[in-house]
Amino acid sequence: MNALPPLNEMPDPSVLTGEIEGLLAQGDVGACCALAYEHPAIRWLLGEELHPGGVPLTRRTLELLDLSAGDRLLDVAGGDGATAVLAAAERGCDVAGIEYGAGGVERARERIEEAGLVGLVEFSCGDAHWLPFDDASFDAVISECAMCLLGDKGKALAEIHRVLAPGGLVAISDVVAHLDRLPDFFATAFGTVACVGGALPPGAHEELLASAGFVVICEEDHSGAADAMAARIEDRLRGAKVLGLDGFAPIDGGIGAAIELVRAARRAISAGDLGYRLIVARRENGASGSGALAA
Repeated sequence: MNALPPLNEMPDPSVLTGEIEGLLAQGDVGACCALAYEHPAIRWLLGEELHPGGVPLTRRTLELLDLSAGDRLLDVAGGDGATAVLAAAERGCDVAGIEYGAGGVERARERIEEAGLVGLVEFSCGDAHWLPFDDASFDAVISECAMCLLGDKGKALAEIHRVLAPGGLVAISDVVAHLDRLPDFFATAFGTVACVGGALPPGAHEELLASAGFVVICEEDHSGAADAMAARIEDRLRGAKVLGLDGFAPIDGGIGAAIELVRAARRAISAGDLGYRLIVARRENGASGSGALAA
């Protein structure tokens, strides 16, 4: 995969502001997120770790899915393919991944080729609301830090239910938030792109899963991983400020304002108003949306 350029040679991320606002005005949250997370400066800021917990939490998620050689796994909104490659390399399963952004798909395919997993892992552009797969195509589905970015979460879960084989498992790790207790910024367009504005309150994922025909079998709190990620982002923002790159953060107030927002997020995590959860659920045998809670 192509390495990121030096910090002082990266494209100016401030140009993202107008583009993101324009796409959000059209209601295209997926395109906004793809644009933001494909930008080299944003990737540097995240440390190439697109979700809290990174590889250790992905390994924990794959463990809970109990995957083995020959199992069919779908990675929904799979970013740059890191999870798909990890699952195939360590679990031996066949993996299909979809990602809304073309840049993410390109990097995923490069990663797959470099890992020697062509034929075992396939990646393509796709929308979580309309999965391009036949019914009952997969034994398991994974979705990391993506539900908070989807406009119709119920539709996405119905699609996951459709492509899962009866008895199959879905693992969702996602941001949870009491938005009414957070600073106003987090309810804005940029708050949505930052994975907070579209986040559900605690308990809402479980309700949506039940409505889509799933039974929750495991829940874990990983808010500590979200705090650790926020701390790393704050450190990188402070480093960029020291280098005089105040325009590095594409929000009003530049890096100083961004640092304060990250600190506000960490206070909210500490207070229990913002967090990160991992939920595993089993697909019932009935049609999606039946809501029946079979054992």
